[in-house]
Amino acid sequence: MNVTLTPELERRIREKIERGDYDNVDDLMREAVHRLIEEDEIDLDTIRTRLRQADAEIDRGEGSDFDENTTNNLAGDIHARGMRRLAELPKTGSRG
Repeated sequence: MNVTLTPELERRIREKIERGDYDNVDDLMREAVHRLIEEDEIDLDTIRTRLRQADAEIDRGEGSDFDENTTNNLAGDIHARGMRRLAELPKTGSRG
């Protein structure tokens, strides 16, 4: 497999090898790919955990059903709260 890197990435890889962090480019690339895979797996585990928590909340009756009407009402409530907050802001400057 051939990989094309930017000059900046090549420079940084050379620096790490020269510092002794890695013996060669292959070692660095292997570790980088392993870290990427581990990060993906951690992300998936986090998503799975959150989904299990959400399912448990729904099973306990803590969920909310949304349809077009309730979604529109929610949007209207958010808009109204935003407008109230804007009205509460101090008035600055003059218009003229």
